[in-house]
Amino acid sequence: MGKENDTDNSKKRRKSISTSTITWLKDGDMYKTIITNEEKEALDRSPESDSQCFLTTCENIRKAMSKIAKLKASSDPNAEDEVHELQIQTSLAFIELKKLNRMEKFRTKFARDSLVTAKSSVDSKHLHLQNLLYEVMHLKKEVIKCLQFKSKDELIQLVSEEEFYKEAPESICRPEITKINPHQLRLARLEWELTQRKQLAALCDELTESKKAVTVDMESKQTRLDNLAPQLLTILEASKPLQESLGLPLDKVRQEHQKAALLASPLYVLYAKATAYRDAYDNTLIIKVEGDEDEAKRTNNQDGLQESDSDPETQLENIVEETPVHKKRHHRLSREARQEEKRLKLLQRHPLNVTLVISLKNETKLTLQFFYMIHLKVVTVESKLETDVSGGISAGDMLVSESVLRELYPNDLGIESPNPANHYQLARHNLGLFSTLGLGIPYRWAQRMAGLHFISANPHDQKLTVQESTQDSVVSVLKEIKRRVKARLELCREIRRLESGNLPIFVNTIDPLPQKITTILHKFTTMTWKNYANYANVPICREGLVSAVDIFYEAVLRRGSSELIARIAIKPDYPKVAALFSISISPMVPASADILRDIEREVNVMWTKPPTISAQLQRLRACFDIYLETESMAPKEKIFFHPVKGRTRARPYKYLTLGGGIFTHR
Repeated sequence: MGKENDTDNSKKRRKSISTSTITWLKDGDMYKTIITNEEKEALDRSPESDSQCFLTTCENIRKAMSKIAKLKASSDPNAEDEVHELQIQTSLAFIELKKLNRMEKFRTKFARDSLVTAKSSVDSKHLHLQNLLYEVMHLKKEVIKCLQFKSKDELIQLVSEEEFYKEAPESICRPEITKINPHQLRLARLEWELTQRKQLAALCDELTESKKAVTVDMESKQTRLDNLAPQLLTILEASKPLQESLGLPLDKVRQEHQKAALLASPLYVLYAKATAYRDAYDNTLIIKVEGDEDEAKRTNNQDGLQESDSDPETQLENIVEETPVHKKRHHRLSREARQEEKRLKLLQRHPLNVTLVISLKNETKLTLQFFYMIHLKVVTVESKLETDVSGGISAGDMLVSESVLRELYPNDLGIESPNPANHYQLARHNLGLFSTLGLGIPYRWAQRMAGLHFISANPHDQKLTVQESTQDSVVSVLKEIKRRVKARLELCREIRRLESGNLPIFVNTIDPLPQKITTILHKFTTMTWKNYANYANVPICREGLVSAVDIFYEAVLRRGSSELIARIAIKPDYPKVAALFSISISPMVPASADILRDIEREVNVMWTKPPTISAQLQRLRACFDIYLETESMAPKEKIFFHPVKGRTRARPYKYLTLGGGIFTHR
């Protein structure tokens, strides 16, 4: 009965529980409800108490597990029930741990959600702060713009206040208001400025109309002039026979001037100066402009005559490329061709040149052709001397024009270019010295005639250049050229006489010379610089008194069996600079170095003015006679009182025209 009652009661309880459960589930989702309750419980419970509960539960689990292990190890038959009870308690403890874990998870989730909410709030407030700062910055910029704003009236340059009150009418200036109100003063000044500008605009329009009227008048007159041009050409063409009859080559001069306008600037300067010199001093001077006019026009139209220093080909020379042999050779040949083209361009002349023909007596003409190097920027000269004067066998190259013009001024040999930049330009293209290029001779006097001036590396030459540039270069140079040509022609005549052994008779000269001389001129021949350097006195060559550009001769004097040899160096500027004698006596005649030095000093130095070679030879003959007679090596024919004098045993070489002529010591 008891069991049946228990069974009925349990059935009733299950029925009631199931009924209540079904009723409760209808109110909502059980899982969500549990979650909500646990979240609420997790927030209500203290984390510290849960932590303490967690530690206590873990300790209980350890103790239960240890006790279970001991009971299983024992052989007590009643231990099974106790083990079962301990297992149940341990399982409940694990359930408690799971609950504590869920509580902690809920707390962590809530903390994270709170953190996210706080961060979102902070970000929102920070963004709002940034917006406010940007707005403040924008407002500051606007304020600065407003403060820096300038009205257009500030750009107008107004008249001063004093001038405004002085010139403006009373209706505009209104001094009773403007003097106490700056704003009204500004407005009044602007109004006065506007009034003045309107007046000036009206005046400008009036002047523009007047200008148009003048322009129309000028165009009408220009049209009349244009119509007159063909008629004038017809008149000029018809007047050509009259011009030829009167010797007025007007057309030729006009054409020459038109052609000269195409010259390079330095050559045009030279042409203008030479033309002025011809018209003022020398009508025999012929000036011509030669060359291709069309090519000159093309050359003048080119932009940038000087080649750029930046050369990419030079940079590529050091790059080693591993290419086939035939390609490398082809590239090298192509580059060499370009280098050759650059060399030719560097040495290019202007198509037009200026030719001067200087006429002298005896049908002597010196032709000078002046060329301008476009890229080297120097003027070169090619010359030719035409004369009927013969210099004889020993004249050598004295009548060659280059020899005549050599060292027309001191140290102006024309071997190197006077432009210092040319040295680097030629070295860059491996062209060697300027004198080896066959472009003419770049004399410094030619540069001065063309108006070109360069800095010289030698301060002495620079000082001379400055002194010469102060003079009229064309006048001085042409006079010097004429003097040099005349002197060279006279030298040739003198050389021809000396070759034949005919010495002139010297009378009424500043430096007296004896006429009765026994020593004769046996031979007079030319010699080379190499032979002269081998035989001449070493100090003469070492001191630079002679150089390879001089002209050298050898004269042999004889008296009986005694012989004296004179080696003569003639400077290019002879006779302004006397010839230099270096002597030696045959071994048969005893002569010390002092004797030779005294004779050389007498012949080279002891003159009042520069002597001629004939005069020097005449004195040398007299000195040789005196030496032989004082040494008793020849009969005494000259009158002298003492054969030697002083410690150096000097001879009486000085000639005086007293009585029949006597020789004394100096």
